[in-house]
Amino acid sequence: MNQNIEKEYNVISNKLPIGVLIFAVIIIVGVIFVKNPEIKYNITTEKMLEKLQAKNDIVSPGDFMNIIYENDSLYQFIDLRSAHDYLIGHLNNAINIPIHKILDKEYKDILNQDKKINILYYSDHCGACGPWMILTQLGYKNNKILLGGYDYVNSKIIREFSPLSGNYKNETAKYDFGRIVSETAGVGCTSSSPKVSKPKLVKKKKKKGGAEGGC
Repeated sequence: MNQNIEKEYNVISNKLPIGVLIFAVIIIVGVIFVKNPEIKYNITTEKMLEKLQAKNDIVSPGDFMNIIYENDSLYQFIDLRSAHDYLIGHLNNAINIPIHKILDKEYKDILNQDKKINILYYSDHCGACGPWMILTQLGYKNNKILLGGYDYVNSKIIREFSPLSGNYKNETAKYDFGRIVSETAGVGCTSSSPKVSKPKLVKKKKKKGGAEGGC
């Protein structure tokens, strides 16, 4: 019995170096011939969790209002919706990069740069969370998420707070104040100064004298 175990041990021991050598050859060949992926994550899961909890890359509706009404050139909007939705309506000067194209080489210089701060938006803010996480994990800089998304800010901020006219002097009064004053206070109140009546001239009658001459 012990002899059989000893024989099996010797057989396995002899085959082990050969197996290790074959495995090492496979690893080396894989490293040489398998192409390295061009996209690699640069941020660990722990770091990503810290960034999510910090919420520093979220643009609130209040911040959004300040950006658009102050026309802050530091920021630019990235519309992640389809080209069809973009043509129907989008934020002013927004760049359309459909969500499935964010990793295309042609958009890398836009999504990873130091000159502008990108604000990513989708129909709702959840649609921009995934792309933001991918870009952040890849080490892309200056990307934030618009809280609420396009549908919210368009209906609650842009439409409700946009002025009716850029030239306020062109707006007409809601009421005809001149007519109201005329009807309630009388016509005489429409004149700025009271009318002064001219004095009437009175002609004096001549007195009749006595009879001239004697009898």
